[in-house]
Amino acid sequence: MKFLDNGEEEAKKETGKDAAKPKQFIPRAVGQKVTIRLMDGRPLIAKLESHNNYELLLDVGKGKKIIVFKHAISTMEYEVQDEGR
Repeated sequence: MKFLDNGEEEAKKETGKDAAKPKQFIPRAVGQKVTIRLMDGRPLIAKLESHNNYELLLDVGKGKKIIVFKHAISTMEYEVQDEGR
């Protein structure tokens, strides 16, 4: 299982055709506090550490990290922070 970190993501942007694309929703949320509502309605509040095609790695605090499968997520929200604009 491989998670993308920010360095790999930036390198991919510079070398590939993705350079002209704006960042998508989940990559913009990496490193931020997110609220995720699961399909059964339970909310999870955690910091989004990393992601791959099928999973999100979340830091829930007190040294605990969990993996949530994307297909188990109903909604995800976070506050957008200005990127120097």
